[in-house]
Amino acid sequence: MAQHNTFATFANKKSVFKRLQDIDGVFRMVLENLHNSPDWFIIFFFLRAHAAYLGGVRFTLAGQIPEAYAVLRSCLENSLYGIYLWKNPKSKVTWLNRHKDAASKKKVKNEFKIGTMLDLFDSIDKRNGPIIRNLYEQTIDYGGHPNERAILSTIKKTQEMDSIRFDSTYLDGDTLPFRACLKTSAQIGIASLLVFYNIFRIRFDLVGLPDQINRLKQWL
Repeated sequence: MAQHNTFATFANKKSVFKRLQDIDGVFRMVLENLHNSPDWFIIFFFLRAHAAYLGGVRFTLAGQIPEAYAVLRSCLENSLYGIYLWKNPKSKVTWLNRHKDAASKKKVKNEFKIGTMLDLFDSIDKRNGPIIRNLYEQTIDYGGHPNERAILSTIKKTQEMDSIRFDSTYLDGDTLPFRACLKTSAQIGIASLLVFYNIFRIRFDLVGLPDQINRLKQWL
């Protein structure tokens, strides 16, 4: 049924699908222009952010809304880890040694906090910092954590005589939450690209990617 939903979304929302595909195209164009980058280590996080974007979009197209938000959260987190390690290159050793021993794991947990990374990005990009923060909180609310909105937005309550019935939605059709998730998927893909733009600015500029990203932003 999820697969059928994906085909239905493709058939019935071609313009939205095309925009999501265009965002994927920008990710791929970035990758084609990162050869021999001095910031090669950060590319690992770009790859995972791109993969998470694709995974989140796949869940979204199928109508698996809370699951989509959980994976889209990963897209933003990989982006924020990337820019944090770009600004704090010595922390690569800490990150790499996570499983060395209990003390190393604790050190990673203490340093790599999402709030710290969001604050860092705010200081780097004051224009887009609040946007990234709001999108991240949105993913947490609607599926990144099993929070109230993530659970109860999928529950339908009906009363029948002397009994109460609860149904939980696994697959959304063309509902408001589904349409909102389509938009959020696009926003998070662009947000991830904007984070990495601060790292690979020269590479982005050389091939005109900022103009493409701005055109995609206007659609949103």
